[in-house]
Amino acid sequence: MLREKKRVIWIILTLGLLLSFPVFSFSQEYRIGPEDLLSISFWQQPDLNSVLKVRQDGKVSLPVIGEIMAAGLTMAELSKKIVEKISFYNKSISQATVVILEYNSQKVFVQGQVNRPGKYSFESIPNLWEVITEAGGPAEGADLSIVKIIRGGDEAGKTLRVNLAQALEKGDFTKLPKLKIGDTVEIPRSILSFGTERGAPAPSFTGRNVYYIYGQVARPNVYPLEGEIDLLDAIVLAGGPTPNANMKKVKVLIKGATYSSVVEINLEDFSTKGRPSRLLIHPEDTIVIPGKGGGFLSRVWNFSRDLIPLSTAIISLYLLVDRLNQGDRTR
Repeated sequence: MLREKKRVIWIILTLGLLLSFPVFSFSQEYRIGPEDLLSISFWQQPDLNSVLKVRQDGKVSLPVIGEIMAAGLTMAELSKKIVEKISFYNKSISQATVVILEYNSQKVFVQGQVNRPGKYSFESIPNLWEVITEAGGPAEGADLSIVKIIRGGDEAGKTLRVNLAQALEKGDFTKLPKLKIGDTVEIPRSILSFGTERGAPAPSFTGRNVYYIYGQVARPNVYPLEGEIDLLDAIVLAGGPTPNANMKKVKVLIKGATYSSVVEINLEDFSTKGRPSRLLIHPEDTIVIPGKGGGFLSRVWNFSRDLIPLSTAIISLYLLVDRLNQGDRTR
């Protein structure tokens, strides 16, 4: 009985300590900026409700009170400021609800070999890989070993080169440069992929029900997630592992609500020990098949994979020229 009482007291003390800490909300701490789209509503007088964009000077224009500075304030601070001003005209209004509909001031540009290049806005700018996946993931022929970050803002024009392929293989993004507001991410095309287009359109998937697979597989790309797919199924759908794939260290970057966790799995001996426990792939997960090292086999495979379509293009061009020459001789 005494032990049970001690346990209850310990639980109460623990809960008390936890509740004594302040609770932080990323949404509440976000500072409004130019071009953000706001919804401002008054439940006591709905005809004053507005949806408006913050101007470049940081101000918004509201019914009754006119212009008010919004930039630099949190949603709670702006709400309080609006109520203070509007209460001079209508004392019955004691509450204003401010909601950010679009975080347009927190924007990053993505261009080059991605499936959906363009401008992307975030409440809090994520890491480099998450920004690229937001842009549809790398397109065919993308070279992730020399991704460029072109700084905006005060460092406008400064360029950083990042080996994202290496970070993916390690499953560690902590050493990647942090993206800042106004940065441009540029994913170049592999040199050997120029002129080797197969004519297939870039993947186009609605929503975020996709997964990504990169590294030592035959067809690294973004794939639609249809029904239940486990890790082995996903690798097979991507053409299977290359001869240089290190199946002992397959990594799955599991996309969470606020961060990604990394799971490393040994798939090398599943053929002798039986199929491993099913690891289901979820929307926006990333599978990375690392290589066995920079050995001769790795270099031969990587070179030949890019060289085959290039050779096909050269042979096709030669046959076309030869056909034209034959036509000239028969005239």
